[in-house]
Amino acid sequence: MALRLLIVILILAVPLELPGCGPFLPQALFHMPRQPEAPADFARGQLGILQPTYDRVYQVVAYRYLAGVGLNGAEQQAVFPAPQPADSAPAPAAISNPWLLARNQVGGIQRLNGVDPNRVTQRPAYFNIYLNCNEDAFRTAAATLQRIRSTGHAAEWIAAQDTVFADCSKGADIPPPTADPQLRADRAYQIASAKFYSEQYDAARQDFQSIAADSSSPWSGVAPYLAARCLIRDGRFARAETELQEIAADPAMARWHAPANGLLGYVRTRLHPAQRMHELGLALVKPDSETTIGQDLIDYRVLFDQDIKPQSGDELTDWIRIFQAGGAPVASWREHRTLPWLVAALQAATPRDAAVPELLAAARAVKPDSPGYVTVNYRSVRLMPPDDARALADRLLAGDMPASARNQFRAERMRLARDFDDFLRYAPRRPVASSTYDVQPVDQKQDYLDADATDILNRDVPLALLKQAAAGNVLPDPIRQELRHAISVRELVFSKAPDFDQVFSLLKTPGLRPYLDAGYGRFTAELDKLDPYHDNWWCSPNALNVDYGNTRSFLSSDPTSQPFLEAADRDQAAAEWKKLQAMASAPDWLAAQALAFARAHPQDPRVPEALYLVVRATRFGCTDAHTGDFSHRAFDLLHQKYPTTEWAKKTPYWFN
Repeated sequence: MALRLLIVILILAVPLELPGCGPFLPQALFHMPRQPEAPADFARGQLGILQPTYDRVYQVVAYRYLAGVGLNGAEQQAVFPAPQPADSAPAPAAISNPWLLARNQVGGIQRLNGVDPNRVTQRPAYFNIYLNCNEDAFRTAAATLQRIRSTGHAAEWIAAQDTVFADCSKGADIPPPTADPQLRADRAYQIASAKFYSEQYDAARQDFQSIAADSSSPWSGVAPYLAARCLIRDGRFARAETELQEIAADPAMARWHAPANGLLGYVRTRLHPAQRMHELGLALVKPDSETTIGQDLIDYRVLFDQDIKPQSGDELTDWIRIFQAGGAPVASWREHRTLPWLVAALQAATPRDAAVPELLAAARAVKPDSPGYVTVNYRSVRLMPPDDARALADRLLAGDMPASARNQFRAERMRLARDFDDFLRYAPRRPVASSTYDVQPVDQKQDYLDADATDILNRDVPLALLKQAAAGNVLPDPIRQELRHAISVRELVFSKAPDFDQVFSLLKTPGLRPYLDAGYGRFTAELDKLDPYHDNWWCSPNALNVDYGNTRSFLSSDPTSQPFLEAADRDQAAAEWKKLQAMASAPDWLAAQALAFARAHPQDPRVPEALYLVVRATRFGCTDAHTGDFSHRAFDLLHQKYPTTEWAKKTPYWFN
């Protein structure tokens, strides 16, 4: 009974708002680290600021555009197929599967609503599920049915084909032979296919070879190709390579050259990975490759992820490796004198490099209609003297560019601020994506502050200038409102004699804190509401031990002097930041204030509620090694001095 009671107490102690896993709190992203915010625009050559952290499919596409190859419309569709609308439900199998659609139109046949194309392989310590029947199989069956219907034997053929497709997912049933001469060749093909889908690869291969030798069979042309597929399914890649090469070289089998070459690529990826990666690196920069680029990219990325070292002479792979590793030395740019290598050299250069004038001259020669224009100018800003960098950033910001690129230019322009108002002008940015359990683009209508801006405002700007920013009209209203909240808390905790009215109010407002959050900030927008993820009553900036989505990156940054601030302002900010770092977390600070007030004013009617609120803050706020002691002291005082109040009844426990 005691155990059951304990379980009930533990269940009731968990706030009902908490999810079963996670939490996956939305985090504002001002540029996306793995991909551009609009892949379709990127596929058309609007590269924005190319990031070395992008997935390799985007690196390949970027290189093609930087090298002048680009992607035609068919290539764009092959690389980035149009996504299915998120709110559209998949069509029922009986409608989307061409075989079922054709089959169910035949009179006198019992309707079939689905075919499972996946097969599970399971044995001790092994489990695998794979696509056994491809879409081509269903299209072929639907087309064959149209021919069979003219013979008058559709029902018998359909019954056998149902057996074949049942083997896609289970069993090893084989259609029986037929005595009907009109169905003999088709039945032989059905039997071979059933064996193939049943993982009887040797038997299926023998059947396909027999079919290939029968020139009267309508399946004799495809049978050699299918016999080679049996070898691949059985893992005999070397022999499959030989047979596929023979098919691809046979003029009489021209119909099967493209499929055979496609399978050859698959086989060579496994047999000769370095050579195949080299071939793919060359193939992926060729124009008009819409028939192969989709699968080539898949194979190329698989080999890249396996850290295969390709043969020499593959500039695409060399460039991707160097670009993702941090950029190319200027010698690489001088060797190639092409836009991809200029981008890589600008990325690696530092303002003190002797080659900077040469690189900047090359960057100035890049035309505005170039896919690399935004990238080379963004990289150039970091290498220029401040006045030149400001002028270039302002000119670029006056034009069109992707939203993530605009945010990055604004960040650079903020870094180059001449004065405090200039800093404030470029601090706000518009999120392009939200990160929860994955990253999704967003269409935000409101500007927020990124971590670089909040770092400076929280740590390097004195209270007097924060008040100036809150009173002015440079920042958007929502940011100024948040700033006013932070100022009010900061003034309170800096006070030598904090006003208890304000302390009492702060105990009722768990969302207030003496600093700004980056991005979306606190999950619960209402400041007087408890946040279900315990983002309540702030942590000490010097001892933050809770991660609420990396919104407070100033904790991991070293304070730096900001050139747009006067020396006196920087000194004052440093002194104020030192005070904040020395402060306890909010529950401890509030408890100390409330306990001191309770001792000095025991008859004040607010005291019992304040003590209740202190205990609540120690339960739901940020805690440290001393919080339990404060909670215990507030609990004891509440129950000793005010035991009959409603606040004592609402406080059955204290929290360690």
